[in-house]
Amino acid sequence: MRRWTLSLLSVLALTGCGVSEKAPPVRDGELGFLRGAILAPAGSGGRPVGGGRELVDGGWTPGEQLSLGGVRDQAPATAECLALFSVELGDVGRMIAMGGEAPNTALAWSPDGDQLAVGTHRGEVVLLDGWTGKELGRRRLAETMVKAVAWSPDGATLYAAEQSPDAFVHALDPPALTSRWTFRLADELDSSPAPPDTDVYGVYTLPAAWSVQVLKGGDVLVAGTHSWLVDDVRQNKARIWRLAPDGSVRDAWPEDGVADATLLFPHVDESADRLVVAVGRSAPGEPPPGLAVGGVQVLTLSTLTSTHQLVAEPLKPHFSSARPWEAVDVLANIVMAGYSDGRARLFSMDGGPAKTLELGVPWLAGDVPLAAPVSWGFMTQPGLVVTVTGDTNIPWGSQTTVTRPPSPHPQANRLSVHDVGGELAWARSDERILAGVSPSPSGRHLVVGHGERSSDDRRDLFGVSIYTLGLEGTFEEPLQVRCPTESPVFFRQSLRDDGRVAVTEVPWKAEDGSVLGTYQVTVLR
Repeated sequence: MRRWTLSLLSVLALTGCGVSEKAPPVRDGELGFLRGAILAPAGSGGRPVGGGRELVDGGWTPGEQLSLGGVRDQAPATAECLALFSVELGDVGRMIAMGGEAPNTALAWSPDGDQLAVGTHRGEVVLLDGWTGKELGRRRLAETMVKAVAWSPDGATLYAAEQSPDAFVHALDPPALTSRWTFRLADELDSSPAPPDTDVYGVYTLPAAWSVQVLKGGDVLVAGTHSWLVDDVRQNKARIWRLAPDGSVRDAWPEDGVADATLLFPHVDESADRLVVAVGRSAPGEPPPGLAVGGVQVLTLSTLTSTHQLVAEPLKPHFSSARPWEAVDVLANIVMAGYSDGRARLFSMDGGPAKTLELGVPWLAGDVPLAAPVSWGFMTQPGLVVTVTGDTNIPWGSQTTVTRPPSPHPQANRLSVHDVGGELAWARSDERILAGVSPSPSGRHLVVGHGERSSDDRRDLFGVSIYTLGLEGTFEEPLQVRCPTESPVFFRQSLRDDGRVAVTEVPWKAEDGSVLGTYQVTVLR
């Protein structure tokens, strides 16, 4: 290949637990032609970025000859997407070797985009310069993981939340990351002891702030959940708090105390004064009244009072239950929920009939039913519904003894964009394993991650894809660029409207049992 690519050979051994900056240099005699910018050697008059390079804003045309920083090069036919920097986050190779999942990692850009906050699986908060990757601050908060990070609207406060025996929410002063206040969720959700190192999934039984969102006025919305065993009996406790910027509690739901349920990933539309949250339950016995278990609870945001319980019947006989996970959102009077049985439902708060999008619903390959869950999704103006279906599976209710799908579901690993009326605007299927989808702040762009492959060991399909949103006919092709990475990416990415996207690269276990890749955050442009 003419242009440099991210070397796969460099990831065949894991490095130590220190945090170090690394980025490949611009190859001698070449420039990097990006969307609306050029990556050039130092001295080119642009913004300094990682690896001693500079990002020079400006357009170019295919075939154009340009000279920057003493390098003359010809522009390619299409734009590239290259790494500005990568920063290692520590050694998690033992966890991966023992069969653990990709390390949970949280990312958040500061409001001005100059800083990137990272919450790591190793319990650290790392604050980086968002252009060069220079470490600005680092602090270990938890003996387990940092579950979420978020910024105040003025960028003066960084919030970080744990999944740990205490489940603290911290208000930190950047860049030193000193504590301003802490709020302990375990006071209401109860505590569990930290699991032994040999229990790679034990961390997920600890109480946690599954989501931290900062509202426009500065209040902090926290969704806490604890699901654990007591004498071999599953227990659930969950609650949503609205905290003032000083850490005091303004409101909480349920009003009378914790819910016997799980409450994950609330989303809000502040202009419509609505909050929606997926409600689950793994404890035995009848669920308490007033909870949309297996569905979506709708609350008034300003008062945290319940207004609607939206539950969809599962698709029998293949599914005995269906639940939403991270495909829940609200836009004005429409609530969207994507389910594990392959459907997305659009509910009208005005009393109109719900609309169903049959995205990955059961489909027969011979006599074997196949399905693809609606794993991620969101809504954005001007009334667009974005969904991603996951990989093919055999429904739990199936009577077949086949343990591996004989063929892919026709709508597995598919990105779809509908309008709120349920009409398909466009869709793209992919041989890549789709992992997460996130909008840019303006909602004009989205990023889709590409994760670990289970069917083969191909490594040229890792990275992210960036799309421009819109209805069919408003542009020639929604895919803007593919961004390759050395390793699979975790399913949370963070995209800026200036084109930078922060991703977490995670190690993976090869077919021969060896662990490949590096746990690191990478910023691509």
